[in-house]
Amino acid sequence: MSDKEKNMKKNKTENSSNKLYSRRDFIKVGTMGLGSAGLLWSMPGSMFFLKGISDIDNPLSHYPNRGWEKIYRNQYKSDDSFTFICSPNCTHECRMRGFTRNGVMIRTEQNYDSHKIKDLYGNQATHAWNPRGCSNGFTFHRRIYGSYRLKYPMVRKGWKQWADDGFPYLTPENRDKYKFNSRGEDTQVKISW
Repeated sequence: MSDKEKNMKKNKTENSSNKLYSRRDFIKVGTMGLGSAGLLWSMPGSMFFLKGISDIDNPLSHYPNRGWEKIYRNQYKSDDSFTFICSPNCTHECRMRGFTRNGVMIRTEQNYDSHKIKDLYGNQATHAWNPRGCSNGFTFHRRIYGSYRLKYPMVRKGWKQWADDGFPYLTPENRDKYKFNSRGEDTQVKISW
């Protein structure tokens, strides 16, 4: 017997000794288990837990408290609405409708009137442009009322210093002094309205 045949025989005996059940035994036991479960299931009275509930004339009287559903119904309740043009950083300029509650915009949606609007030259869109809007417009109110919004006017510190000094002529030295050559690296300062 060659070494190759010995190794194959050795591996075969090791593999069979490591297994608790052979594949054939597993199939036999599984088939018997499924057959007995099917037999028990088909016996009369085995599905007693699937019987219907006794007759109830008014199901709503037996239903649990539904007061919590008001939260979902009133979530988008609004006091007023207005239209605006959403133009965050695109050229589409979609007409949107904002809904307010207590003077605060709570949501936005498409206005569905793109077919009624004309541009300066009299060109008019068709109904095919409805609905018109995108995620930027739908989240516009979050940017207005978000924690990272601009709450007061701001300008670059170098520009403000240049303005406070009386707008002197921008020589190369003044450009460096007022940081006109390093835009984007200057800090922002708060100014009054």
